[in-house]
Amino acid sequence: MLKFIPKALLAAMAIASFLSVSVAQAAETDIQKLWQSSGYAHAGKGMRTMKMMNMMDTNGDHKVSKEEFMHYYEMVWDMMDPKHLGEVGVNKWIGQ
Repeated sequence: MLKFIPKALLAAMAIASFLSVSVAQAAETDIQKLWQSSGYAHAGKGMRTMKMMNMMDTNGDHKVSKEEFMHYYEMVWDMMDPKHLGEVGVNKWIGQ
């Protein structure tokens, strides 16, 4: 019976590996779909407008750094979570 354990373990590892790749690919596909439907997917439309860039470009260098981008969304988060609870409920998320 002990000689069957390595084969069973190998099979379990192969199945786990296959499933983790499938889950990762599904998550990537979901992220791609989210990106395509977001306001950032298309330049000059939605969230990628000059108005938005100017709002994020706090140092006026006509570029948005990662720090400026993240700072903008930290301000958005703070407006949605004014009590700093670290979470946003459905009422705040959808604006009820």
